[in-house]
Amino acid sequence: MQPHDSIPYNPDIANVFYRAGYIETWGQGIQKICDECTALGAELPKYEIIGTGLRVYFPALKSALIDQPKAPKHQNTDKHGALDDAMVLKIIEKIKEQPDISQEALGESIGVTRRVIQKYINVLKEAGRIERVGGKRYGHWKIND
Repeated sequence: MQPHDSIPYNPDIANVFYRAGYIETWGQGIQKICDECTALGAELPKYEIIGTGLRVYFPALKSALIDQPKAPKHQNTDKHGALDDAMVLKIIEKIKEQPDISQEALGESIGVTRRVIQKYINVLKEAGRIERVGGKRYGHWKIND
């Protein structure tokens, strides 16, 4: 780090921050940043003065670099509409325990949204694995395994 002048752009605002405790001392910010980078084993940041502003570039830590990015999360169905087997088993088990369970309660008990449950229920009904007997309010689910 090279010696530099520490002159606040707006001394009144800087004084307010100092009195509020947001600033400990004048002219120590850049030195503290460099000290912390050294303590972490990171490269020192690069500074660029643009007009009356200061831009700071922090190189990424080698330990923070990602070799292989995670695959994006997709819905629990593949492109052919096949369902996640673990989720299907959870849904069927909950229906066996409580045949009159609502889709909303089913989602809450499994930890997914009602919309996810609707999607699974629709595919399970189309496949003939479950069916609804009676109406929405007073009906119950029947498993056809």
